[in-house]
Amino acid sequence: MKRKFLPLLLAIALFAGTLAGCSAPGGEPSPGDSTQAEDPAAQTEGQLGQFRTDATLAETVLVDEGGVKITATGLTYTAYSVDVALTIENNSGKDLSFVSGSLGYSCNSINGYMVNDGYLNCDVANGKKANDTISFYVDALMLYGIDEIADLEIGFSMTDDGYNTTYSGPRQLKTSAFDTHDYSTDPYQETITSRAAMRAYGYEIAHFTQDALYEQKGVKLLSSGVMTNQDGADALLLEVENTTDSMVYVTTADIALNGLVVRSGSWSSDAVNPGKRCIVKVELSSVLDPAWWEVYGITDIGAVSLSLAQRSQDRAELAAGVPVEVVIPGVNASFDGEGTEVYNNNGLRIVSKTVRKDASDYSDDLYVLLLAENNSGRTLAIDDAYDSLSVNGYMTEYAFDKQELADGKSAVLAIKLWGSSLQANQVASPSDVQEVEVGLEILGGSASLDQPTLTLQFDQQD
Repeated sequence: MKRKFLPLLLAIALFAGTLAGCSAPGGEPSPGDSTQAEDPAAQTEGQLGQFRTDATLAETVLVDEGGVKITATGLTYTAYSVDVALTIENNSGKDLSFVSGSLGYSCNSINGYMVNDGYLNCDVANGKKANDTISFYVDALMLYGIDEIADLEIGFSMTDDGYNTTYSGPRQLKTSAFDTHDYSTDPYQETITSRAAMRAYGYEIAHFTQDALYEQKGVKLLSSGVMTNQDGADALLLEVENTTDSMVYVTTADIALNGLVVRSGSWSSDAVNPGKRCIVKVELSSVLDPAWWEVYGITDIGAVSLSLAQRSQDRAELAAGVPVEVVIPGVNASFDGEGTEVYNNNGLRIVSKTVRKDASDYSDDLYVLLLAENNSGRTLAIDDAYDSLSVNGYMTEYAFDKQELADGKSAVLAIKLWGSSLQANQVASPSDVQEVEVGLEILGGSASLDQPTLTLQFDQQD
Protein backbone atom coordinates (compact mmCIF):
# COMPACT_ATOMS: atom_id res chain seq x y z
CA MET A 1 0.00 0.00 0.00
CA LYS A 2 1.20 3.49 -0.78
CA ARG A 3 1.87 5.46 2.38
CA LYS A 4 1.23 9.16 2.54
CA PHE A 5 4.18 11.00 4.08
CA LEU A 6 2.61 14.49 3.92
CA PRO A 7 -0.68 15.69 5.31
CA LEU A 8 -3.08 15.52 2.37
CA LEU A 9 -4.10 19.17 2.39
CA LEU A 10 -0.47 20.25 2.57
CA ALA A 11 0.57 17.70 -0.05
CA ILE A 12 -1.94 19.12 -2.53
CA ALA A 13 -0.71 22.64 -1.82
CA LEU A 14 2.91 21.58 -2.29
CA PHE A 15 2.02 19.65 -5.46
CA ALA A 16 0.23 22.71 -6.82
CA GLY A 17 3.46 24.65 -6.49
CA THR A 18 3.61 26.59 -3.23
CA LEU A 19 4.83 26.14 0.33
CA ALA A 20 2.53 27.07 3.18
CA GLY A 21 3.10 30.69 4.13
CA CYS A 22 5.45 31.42 1.21
CA SER A 23 4.81 33.84 -1.61
CA ALA A 24 2.77 32.44 -4.44
CA PRO A 25 4.12 32.34 -8.01
CA GLY A 26 4.61 35.71 -9.61
CA GLY A 27 5.31 37.43 -6.29
CA GLU A 28 1.65 37.52 -5.21
CA PRO A 29 0.94 37.39 -1.48
CA SER A 30 0.04 34.02 -0.06
CA PRO A 31 -3.63 33.38 0.86
CA GLY A 32 -2.75 33.81 4.53
CA ASP A 33 -0.90 37.10 4.03
CA SER A 34 -2.51 39.94 5.98
CA THR A 35 -1.75 42.36 3.15
CA GLN A 36 -4.16 40.60 0.82
CA ALA A 37 -7.48 42.20 -0.13
CA GLU A 38 -10.34 41.44 2.25
CA ASP A 39 -13.04 42.21 -0.32
CA PRO A 40 -15.13 39.01 -0.85
CA ALA A 41 -15.32 39.95 -4.53
CA ALA A 42 -11.53 39.70 -4.80
CA GLN A 43 -11.68 36.03 -5.73
CA THR A 44 -13.84 36.68 -8.80
CA GLU A 45 -11.41 39.45 -9.77
CA GLY A 46 -8.48 37.05 -9.86
CA GLN A 47 -7.27 36.95 -6.24
CA LEU A 48 -8.08 34.72 -3.34
CA GLY A 49 -9.65 36.35 -0.32
CA GLN A 50 -8.01 36.51 3.09
CA PHE A 51 -8.18 33.74 5.68
CA ARG A 52 -10.39 34.90 8.53
CA THR A 53 -8.80 34.88 11.96
CA ASP A 54 -11.67 36.13 14.10
CA ALA A 55 -13.12 32.74 15.15
CA THR A 56 -12.41 31.91 18.78
CA LEU A 57 -12.59 28.69 20.77
CA ALA A 58 -13.83 28.35 24.33
CA GLU A 59 -12.04 25.87 26.56
CA THR A 60 -13.50 22.46 25.68
CA VAL A 61 -12.92 18.99 27.13
CA LEU A 62 -12.35 16.52 24.28
CA VAL A 63 -11.61 13.35 26.28
CA ASP A 64 -12.36 12.55 29.92
CA GLU A 65 -12.23 8.77 30.23
CA GLY A 66 -10.18 6.16 32.10
CA GLY A 67 -8.12 8.71 33.97
CA VAL A 68 -7.21 10.61 30.79
CA LYS A 69 -8.39 14.16 30.24
CA ILE A 70 -7.62 16.14 27.07
CA THR A 71 -8.74 19.76 26.99
CA ALA A 72 -8.58 22.18 24.06
CA THR A 73 -7.67 25.48 25.73
CA GLY A 74 -7.73 27.89 22.81
CA LEU A 75 -7.30 28.73 19.13
CA THR A 76 -4.52 31.00 17.83
CA TYR A 77 -3.32 32.08 14.41
CA THR A 78 0.06 32.68 12.80
CA ALA A 79 0.94 33.81 9.29
CA TYR A 80 1.21 30.14 8.34
CA SER A 81 -1.11 28.12 10.54
CA VAL A 82 -4.11 27.71 12.78
CA ASP A 83 -3.01 26.29 16.14
CA VAL A 84 -5.09 24.43 18.72
CA ALA A 85 -3.62 24.41 22.23
CA LEU A 86 -4.12 21.24 24.26
CA THR A 87 -3.61 20.23 27.86
CA ILE A 88 -3.26 16.48 28.43
CA GLU A 89 -3.66 14.99 31.90
CA ASN A 90 -2.73 11.35 32.48
CA ASN A 91 -4.00 9.65 35.63
CA SER A 92 -4.59 6.30 33.94
CA GLY A 93 -2.04 4.39 36.02
CA LYS A 94 0.22 3.93 32.97
CA ASP A 95 2.65 6.04 30.96
CA LEU A 96 0.95 6.89 27.66
CA SER A 97 1.86 8.14 24.19
CA PHE A 98 -0.76 10.34 22.53
CA VAL A 99 -0.85 10.56 18.72
CA SER A 100 -3.11 12.41 16.28
CA GLY A 101 -2.98 13.03 12.54
CA SER A 102 -0.38 10.32 11.92
CA LEU A 103 -0.01 7.63 9.27
CA GLY A 104 -1.26 5.12 11.81
CA TYR A 105 -4.26 7.07 13.05
CA SER A 106 -5.96 10.11 11.54
CA CYS A 107 -9.63 11.03 11.76
CA ASN A 108 -9.31 14.82 11.86
CA SER A 109 -11.61 17.14 9.92
CA ILE A 110 -12.28 20.85 9.52
CA ASN A 111 -15.60 22.32 8.40
CA GLY A 112 -16.77 18.95 7.11
CA TYR A 113 -13.60 18.01 5.16
CA MET A 114 -11.21 15.28 6.26
CA VAL A 115 -7.63 16.42 6.80
CA ASN A 116 -4.51 14.38 7.55
CA ASP A 117 -3.10 17.51 9.16
CA GLY A 118 -3.06 18.32 12.90
CA TYR A 119 -0.12 16.13 13.89
CA LEU A 120 0.51 15.34 17.57
CA ASN A 121 2.99 13.00 19.22
CA CYS A 122 3.16 13.57 22.97
CA ASP A 123 4.39 11.29 25.78
CA VAL A 124 2.82 11.85 29.19
CA ALA A 125 3.93 9.90 32.25
CA ASN A 126 1.36 8.62 34.69
CA GLY A 127 0.29 11.33 37.12
CA LYS A 128 1.65 14.12 34.92
CA LYS A 129 0.30 16.80 32.58
CA ALA A 130 1.55 18.19 29.28
CA ASN A 131 0.78 21.21 27.15
CA ASP A 132 1.05 20.77 23.40
CA THR A 133 -0.21 22.28 20.15
CA ILE A 134 -1.52 20.86 16.90
CA SER A 135 -1.35 22.95 13.74
CA PHE A 136 -3.27 23.21 10.47
CA TYR A 137 -1.65 25.02 7.54
CA VAL A 138 -3.52 28.05 6.24
CA ASP A 139 -2.45 27.79 2.58
CA ALA A 140 -3.55 24.17 2.43
CA LEU A 141 -6.92 24.99 3.98
CA MET A 142 -7.45 27.85 1.53
CA LEU A 143 -6.91 25.50 -1.40
CA TYR A 144 -9.89 23.49 -0.12
CA GLY A 145 -11.96 26.66 0.04
CA ILE A 146 -11.76 26.76 3.85
CA ASP A 147 -11.30 30.42 4.83
CA GLU A 148 -12.35 30.18 8.48
CA ILE A 149 -12.48 27.60 11.26
CA ALA A 150 -16.09 26.82 12.17
CA ASP A 151 -15.51 23.37 13.66
CA LEU A 152 -12.80 20.78 14.03
CA GLU A 153 -12.92 17.06 14.69
CA ILE A 154 -9.80 15.64 16.31
CA GLY A 155 -9.08 12.02 17.24
CA PHE A 156 -6.37 10.53 19.44
CA SER A 157 -4.68 7.18 19.82
CA MET A 158 -3.36 6.39 23.31
CA THR A 159 -0.67 3.70 23.66
CA ASP A 160 0.91 2.35 26.82
CA ASP A 161 4.36 0.79 27.28
CA GLY A 162 2.93 -2.63 26.45
CA TYR A 163 1.78 -1.33 23.04
CA ASN A 164 -1.88 -1.57 24.00
CA THR A 165 -3.73 1.14 22.12
CA THR A 166 -7.13 2.73 22.52
CA TYR A 167 -8.70 5.17 20.06
CA SER A 168 -10.85 8.12 20.99
CA GLY A 169 -12.59 8.48 17.64
CA PRO A 170 -13.30 12.01 16.37
CA ARG A 171 -14.17 14.59 19.02
CA GLN A 172 -15.74 17.85 17.85
CA LEU A 173 -14.72 21.40 18.70
CA LYS A 174 -17.07 24.24 17.74
CA THR A 175 -15.72 27.76 17.36
CA SER A 176 -17.58 31.06 17.57
CA ALA A 177 -18.09 30.87 13.78
CA PHE A 178 -20.03 27.60 13.92
CA ASP A 179 -23.56 29.01 14.10
CA THR A 180 -23.10 31.36 11.14
CA HIS A 181 -21.00 29.11 8.89
CA ASP A 182 -22.71 27.94 5.68
CA TYR A 183 -22.28 24.16 5.44
CA SER A 184 -24.64 23.86 2.45
CA THR A 185 -22.08 24.92 -0.17
CA ASP A 186 -19.14 23.04 -1.69
CA PRO A 187 -16.21 25.45 -1.19
CA TYR A 188 -13.69 22.90 -2.47
CA GLN A 189 -15.24 22.67 -5.94
CA GLU A 190 -15.61 26.43 -6.20
CA THR A 191 -12.02 27.09 -5.16
CA ILE A 192 -10.11 24.30 -6.90
CA THR A 193 -11.62 25.29 -10.27
CA SER A 194 -11.23 29.06 -9.79
CA ARG A 195 -8.75 31.09 -11.82
CA ALA A 196 -7.80 32.85 -8.59
CA ALA A 197 -6.56 29.64 -6.96
CA MET A 198 -4.87 28.41 -10.14
CA ARG A 199 -3.00 31.67 -10.47
CA ALA A 200 -2.03 31.85 -6.79
CA TYR A 201 -0.86 28.24 -6.52
CA GLY A 202 0.55 27.75 -10.03
CA TYR A 203 -1.56 24.89 -11.36
CA GLU A 204 -4.16 24.14 -14.02
CA ILE A 205 -7.21 21.90 -13.92
CA ALA A 206 -7.01 19.87 -17.12
CA HIS A 207 -10.41 18.31 -16.50
CA PHE A 208 -13.12 18.61 -13.86
CA THR A 209 -16.47 16.86 -13.68
CA GLN A 210 -19.34 16.44 -11.24
CA ASP A 211 -20.48 13.25 -12.99
CA ALA A 212 -21.75 10.59 -10.56
CA LEU A 213 -19.04 8.05 -11.35
CA TYR A 214 -19.40 6.17 -8.05
CA GLU A 215 -22.16 5.66 -5.47
CA GLN A 216 -22.15 2.59 -3.26
CA LYS A 217 -23.70 2.02 0.18
CA GLY A 218 -23.94 5.68 1.14
CA VAL A 219 -20.55 6.73 -0.19
CA LYS A 220 -20.53 8.77 -3.38
CA LEU A 221 -18.11 10.58 -5.63
CA LEU A 222 -19.08 14.26 -5.83
CA SER A 223 -16.40 15.42 -8.26
CA SER A 224 -13.22 14.34 -9.99
CA GLY A 225 -10.48 16.38 -11.56
CA VAL A 226 -7.00 16.17 -13.03
CA MET A 227 -4.57 18.83 -11.76
CA THR A 228 -1.34 19.75 -13.55
CA ASN A 229 1.19 21.77 -11.57
CA GLN A 230 3.69 24.31 -12.88
CA ASP A 231 6.31 21.56 -13.33
CA GLY A 232 3.97 19.56 -15.58
CA ALA A 233 3.22 16.84 -13.01
CA ASP A 234 -0.34 15.45 -12.87
CA ALA A 235 -2.59 14.35 -10.01
CA LEU A 236 -6.08 12.88 -9.89
CA LEU A 237 -8.35 14.45 -7.24
CA LEU A 238 -11.50 12.59 -6.15
CA GLU A 239 -14.01 14.29 -3.84
CA VAL A 240 -15.77 11.58 -1.83
CA GLU A 241 -18.66 12.01 0.61
CA ASN A 242 -19.70 9.58 3.37
CA THR A 243 -23.45 9.94 4.03
CA THR A 244 -23.58 6.99 6.45
CA ASP A 245 -23.48 7.16 10.25
CA SER A 246 -20.18 5.23 10.52
CA MET A 247 -16.56 5.88 9.62
CA VAL A 248 -15.61 4.39 6.25
CA TYR A 249 -12.19 3.77 4.74
CA VAL A 250 -12.23 4.50 1.00
CA THR A 251 -9.50 2.52 -0.75
CA THR A 252 -8.02 2.80 -4.23
CA ALA A 253 -6.44 0.00 -6.26
CA ASP A 254 -5.65 -1.15 -9.80
CA ILE A 255 -4.60 2.20 -11.25
CA ALA A 256 -4.34 2.53 -15.03
CA LEU A 257 -3.16 5.40 -17.24
CA ASN A 258 -4.65 5.52 -20.74
CA GLY A 259 -5.85 1.97 -20.21
CA LEU A 260 -2.41 0.63 -19.22
CA VAL A 261 -2.41 -0.85 -15.70
CA VAL A 262 0.51 0.69 -13.84
CA ARG A 263 -0.30 -0.43 -10.27
CA SER A 264 -2.31 -3.48 -9.36
CA GLY A 265 -3.46 -4.13 -5.84
CA SER A 266 -4.14 -1.61 -3.07
CA TRP A 267 -2.70 1.90 -3.43
CA SER A 268 -4.26 4.14 -0.75
CA SER A 269 -6.76 4.15 2.11
CA ASP A 270 -8.48 7.29 3.44
CA ALA A 271 -10.70 7.53 6.51
CA VAL A 272 -13.97 9.44 6.01
CA ASN A 273 -15.97 10.29 9.13
CA PRO A 274 -19.79 10.13 9.08
CA GLY A 275 -21.26 13.02 7.11
CA LYS A 276 -17.82 14.24 5.98
CA ARG A 277 -16.06 14.69 2.66
CA CYS A 278 -12.55 13.62 1.71
CA ILE A 279 -10.28 14.54 -1.20
CA VAL A 280 -8.54 11.37 -2.37
CA LYS A 281 -5.35 12.35 -4.21
CA VAL A 282 -3.47 10.06 -6.61
CA GLU A 283 -0.22 11.64 -7.77
CA LEU A 284 0.31 10.11 -11.19
CA SER A 285 4.08 10.56 -11.14
CA SER A 286 4.11 8.26 -8.10
CA VAL A 287 2.14 5.44 -9.70
CA LEU A 288 4.38 5.49 -12.79
CA ASP A 289 7.72 7.29 -12.97
CA PRO A 290 7.40 10.08 -15.59
CA ALA A 291 10.79 9.02 -17.00
CA TRP A 292 9.09 5.79 -18.08
CA TRP A 293 6.07 7.34 -19.76
CA GLU A 294 7.72 7.61 -23.17
CA VAL A 295 8.89 3.98 -22.89
CA TYR A 296 5.22 2.98 -22.81
CA GLY A 297 4.13 5.54 -25.40
CA ILE A 298 2.27 7.80 -22.96
CA THR A 299 2.53 11.38 -24.17
CA ASP A 300 -0.60 12.81 -22.52
CA ILE A 301 -2.98 11.61 -19.80
CA GLY A 302 -6.29 11.10 -21.54
CA ALA A 303 -7.80 8.65 -19.07
CA VAL A 304 -7.20 7.54 -15.47
CA SER A 305 -8.97 4.51 -14.09
CA LEU A 306 -8.91 2.83 -10.71
CA SER A 307 -11.00 0.69 -8.40
CA LEU A 308 -12.79 2.20 -5.39
CA ALA A 309 -13.74 -0.01 -2.44
CA GLN A 310 -14.89 0.51 1.15
CA ARG A 311 -13.81 -0.94 4.47
CA SER A 312 -15.12 -0.44 7.99
CA GLN A 313 -13.20 1.04 10.89
CA ASP A 314 -11.96 -2.46 11.79
CA ARG A 315 -10.98 -2.96 8.11
CA ALA A 316 -13.75 -5.42 7.25
CA GLU A 317 -14.98 -5.18 3.67
CA LEU A 318 -18.11 -3.04 3.25
CA ALA A 319 -18.17 -2.77 -0.54
CA ALA A 320 -16.04 -4.59 -3.09
CA GLY A 321 -13.99 -2.66 -5.60
CA VAL A 322 -15.89 -0.87 -8.38
CA PRO A 323 -14.02 0.44 -11.46
CA VAL A 324 -14.07 4.21 -11.98
CA GLU A 325 -12.67 5.90 -15.06
CA VAL A 326 -12.06 9.62 -15.53
CA VAL A 327 -11.74 10.49 -19.22
CA ILE A 328 -10.35 13.83 -20.40
CA PRO A 329 -12.17 14.79 -23.61
CA GLY A 330 -10.04 15.52 -26.64
CA VAL A 331 -6.78 14.21 -25.15
CA ASN A 332 -4.80 11.31 -26.57
CA ALA A 333 -5.44 8.28 -24.36
CA SER A 334 -3.16 5.71 -25.97
CA PHE A 335 -0.08 3.69 -25.00
CA ASP A 336 2.50 1.63 -26.87
CA GLY A 337 2.10 -2.11 -26.39
CA GLU A 338 4.95 -3.10 -28.69
CA GLY A 339 8.39 -4.43 -27.77
CA THR A 340 10.56 -7.51 -28.12
CA GLU A 341 8.36 -10.52 -27.51
CA VAL A 342 9.78 -12.78 -24.79
CA TYR A 343 6.69 -14.86 -23.93
CA ASN A 344 3.46 -15.84 -25.68
CA ASN A 345 1.40 -18.71 -24.33
CA ASN A 346 -2.20 -19.43 -23.28
CA GLY A 347 -3.33 -15.92 -24.23
CA LEU A 348 -0.63 -14.09 -22.25
CA ARG A 349 1.97 -12.10 -24.16
CA ILE A 350 4.98 -10.39 -22.56
CA VAL A 351 7.28 -7.99 -24.37
CA SER A 352 10.58 -6.53 -23.23
CA LYS A 353 10.94 -2.75 -23.42
CA THR A 354 14.27 -1.51 -22.04
CA VAL A 355 16.49 -1.07 -18.98
CA ARG A 356 16.39 2.27 -17.19
CA LYS A 357 18.32 3.84 -14.31
CA ASP A 358 16.41 4.90 -11.23
CA ALA A 359 15.45 8.56 -11.69
CA SER A 360 16.78 9.48 -8.24
CA ASP A 361 20.29 10.92 -8.08
CA TYR A 362 20.80 8.99 -4.85
CA SER A 363 20.06 5.51 -6.21
CA ASP A 364 22.17 3.05 -8.20
CA ASP A 365 19.21 0.75 -8.85
CA LEU A 366 18.21 -0.23 -12.39
CA TYR A 367 14.79 -1.25 -13.70
CA VAL A 368 13.98 -3.85 -16.34
CA LEU A 369 10.77 -2.65 -18.01
CA LEU A 370 8.34 -5.06 -19.65
CA LEU A 371 4.70 -5.07 -20.68
CA ALA A 372 2.16 -7.89 -20.29
CA GLU A 373 -0.99 -8.28 -22.40
CA ASN A 374 -3.74 -10.67 -21.27
CA ASN A 375 -6.17 -12.10 -23.83
CA SER A 376 -6.67 -15.43 -22.08
CA GLY A 377 -10.35 -14.99 -21.24
CA ARG A 378 -9.63 -14.97 -17.50
CA THR A 379 -7.84 -12.94 -14.83
CA LEU A 380 -4.20 -13.93 -14.50
CA ALA A 381 -1.56 -13.26 -11.86
CA ILE A 382 2.08 -12.86 -12.80
CA ASP A 383 4.62 -13.57 -10.07
CA ASP A 384 8.33 -14.31 -9.99
CA ALA A 385 10.00 -17.57 -9.13
CA TYR A 386 11.87 -16.82 -5.92
CA ASP A 387 15.54 -15.87 -6.25
CA SER A 388 15.63 -16.71 -9.96
CA LEU A 389 17.13 -13.62 -11.61
CA SER A 390 20.58 -13.20 -13.12
CA VAL A 391 22.22 -10.33 -14.98
CA ASN A 392 24.91 -11.23 -17.51
CA GLY A 393 25.03 -14.69 -15.94
CA TYR A 394 25.49 -13.47 -12.35
CA MET A 395 22.82 -13.96 -9.70
CA THR A 396 21.43 -10.56 -8.74
CA GLU A 397 19.21 -9.34 -5.93
CA TYR A 398 15.98 -7.82 -7.18
CA ALA A 399 12.39 -6.92 -6.37
CA PHE A 400 9.27 -7.86 -8.33
CA ASP A 401 5.70 -6.95 -7.41
CA LYS A 402 3.07 -9.55 -8.23
CA GLN A 403 0.74 -8.24 -10.91
CA GLU A 404 -2.90 -9.26 -11.32
CA LEU A 405 -4.24 -8.62 -14.79
CA ALA A 406 -7.86 -8.84 -15.94
CA ASP A 407 -8.75 -10.27 -19.32
CA GLY A 408 -8.31 -7.79 -22.16
CA LYS A 409 -5.93 -5.59 -20.16
CA SER A 410 -2.25 -4.67 -20.50
CA ALA A 411 0.06 -3.85 -17.61
CA VAL A 412 3.51 -2.55 -16.76
CA LEU A 413 5.92 -5.12 -15.37
CA ALA A 414 8.93 -3.57 -13.65
CA ILE A 415 11.80 -5.54 -12.14
CA LYS A 416 14.00 -3.57 -9.75
CA LEU A 417 17.67 -4.58 -9.79
CA TRP A 418 19.38 -3.61 -6.53
CA GLY A 419 22.35 -1.32 -7.10
CA SER A 420 24.53 -2.92 -4.40
CA SER A 421 24.20 -6.33 -6.06
CA LEU A 422 24.84 -4.90 -9.53
CA GLN A 423 28.02 -3.17 -8.38
CA ALA A 424 29.39 -6.43 -7.02
CA ASN A 425 29.02 -7.82 -10.54
CA GLN A 426 30.55 -4.78 -12.28
CA VAL A 427 27.21 -3.49 -13.63
CA ALA A 428 26.99 0.27 -13.18
CA SER A 429 24.60 1.50 -15.89
CA PRO A 430 21.91 0.25 -18.31
CA SER A 431 24.55 -0.06 -21.05
CA ASP A 432 26.28 -2.76 -18.96
CA VAL A 433 23.21 -5.01 -19.05
CA GLN A 434 23.35 -7.43 -21.98
CA GLU A 435 21.22 -10.29 -20.69
CA VAL A 436 18.66 -10.79 -17.94
CA GLU A 437 17.21 -14.19 -17.07
CA VAL A 438 14.26 -14.50 -14.71
CA GLY A 439 11.75 -17.17 -13.77
CA LEU A 440 8.03 -16.39 -13.61
CA GLU A 441 4.92 -18.17 -12.43
CA ILE A 442 1.63 -17.60 -14.25
CA LEU A 443 -1.46 -18.30 -12.17
CA GLY A 444 -5.14 -18.51 -12.96
CA GLY A 445 -6.85 -18.25 -9.59
CA SER A 446 -4.93 -20.62 -7.32
CA ALA A 447 -3.81 -22.87 -10.18
CA SER A 448 -0.32 -22.57 -11.63
CA LEU A 449 -0.65 -22.41 -15.43
CA ASP A 450 2.98 -22.04 -16.44
CA GLN A 451 6.44 -21.49 -14.98
CA PRO A 452 8.50 -20.03 -17.80
CA THR A 453 12.06 -18.76 -17.65
CA LEU A 454 12.43 -15.58 -19.66
CA THR A 455 15.69 -14.63 -21.33
CA LEU A 456 15.91 -10.95 -22.18
CA GLN A 457 18.58 -9.72 -24.56
CA PHE A 458 19.50 -6.02 -24.68
CA ASP A 459 21.50 -3.95 -27.11
CA GLN A 460 23.43 -0.95 -25.83
CA GLN A 461 21.15 1.03 -23.52
CA ASP A 462 21.13 4.80 -23.17
